[in-house]
Amino acid sequence: MSFSFFSISFTNSCNLVSHYSSEIFIENVIDGDTFLSNDSKYRILGIDTPETYDSSSNFKPTSGPQYFYGTLAKEKARELLGQTKVDIEALKKDKYDRWISKVTMKNGLDFSSYMIKNGYAIVRYISPIKSSYFYYYDSDYIDHLYDLQNYAKINKMGFWSESNAVLKKIYPK
Repeated sequence: MSFSFFSISFTNSCNLVSHYSSEIFIENVIDGDTFLSNDSKYRILGIDTPETYDSSSNFKPTSGPQYFYGTLAKEKARELLGQTKVDIEALKKDKYDRWISKVTMKNGLDFSSYMIKNGYAIVRYISPIKSSYFYYYDSDYIDHLYDLQNYAKINKMGFWSESNAVLKKIYPK
């Protein structure tokens, strides 16, 4: 059964903010934290996966461990999400016109939680502070994601098995 809920509200800066929940078919996984469906681009809430292309250098491929782990994250996202239906809660649009979204896979697993717990992503672009403009506010969800990230670090999951020097190459900013 599929359902849709749509509401519109205005923020203080008069930016249009929309929110809806629905079941969608994922047509194309762009990278570990972004995908396409029905001509809309979606950005997964609360995670950031390593980049395979550097936007600051005209989208040239990254290299070394950043490219390796970015490719791994993209492959895992394709395995879990590619060409399938998921439940999505699209929360708002970001400055790149992507829907910031919570994604639940058909087995009930939260995609962000999986990616962080297994060392494919770090916690990012979510805030415990309501007034944060760029980040989405969700204090309970961010605490949950940080708990999973700490688990991944302690258990050396995914890229957390690397040295601090390598981690700085994977996430240079």
